[in-house]
Amino acid sequence: MKNRATVPGPPVGDVMRPDLDIIDPEPPRRRRRSFMVIGAVMVLAGAIGFAGLLNASGERSDVLALTRDVPAGQKITGEDLRVVALPDDPGLKPVAAAKKNAIVGRRASAALSEGSLLTARQLTGRGGLRPGEALVAVEVKRGMAPVDALRPGATVSLVTRPKEGDVAGKEQSELTEVGGRVVRIGAPSSSGDVVVQTAVPDAKSGVVASDASAGRVAIVLKAEG
Repeated sequence: MKNRATVPGPPVGDVMRPDLDIIDPEPPRRRRRSFMVIGAVMVLAGAIGFAGLLNASGERSDVLALTRDVPAGQKITGEDLRVVALPDDPGLKPVAAAKKNAIVGRRASAALSEGSLLTARQLTGRGGLRPGEALVAVEVKRGMAPVDALRPGATVSLVTRPKEGDVAGKEQSELTEVGGRVVRIGAPSSSGDVVVQTAVPDAKSGVVASDASAGRVAIVLKAEG
């Protein structure tokens, strides 16, 4: 009988262990530090991108805003205004900051609120007039105007009484009525008469002035719309 060759087996205790042949992973503490660094870089990149997006969102312009309330009819001073920077918006039409010197001295055509933007429509001319208006001085007799309630900027109607010799009992609807806006109010005279300077449409100014000189104009205060 032939002797068979004996193949030596692996030494006892040297059995291969697959888990020892794999490189140990990075320690947990080092992994956490790497994630924190990556996260910080991502946050920084996001902040830079957001800032760039804001800068690219549109050009900004310096415009005028109110630092305090300004009543209707009052002159606007430099202390009433401040400069703010806003993104350009075609829906907004505030007055540019470069026009501040031209705005000072003009009057508010309506009550202006602190913090609001100033627009050209909120202003009268330096003489208290808007384009297309004329200034008429109306001397009203005692009882023909609510003098105590009148204020610059108030909306009024100038109502003309019928001339002497007109049909008695003429209907109120047939009276001449012209819309206007109070610009200035004079001090009452000893007889109680008051001169009210009123802005009226230029086309009606001649008629109103003629009727006012005849003492036939009464002033009616309108509710604010």
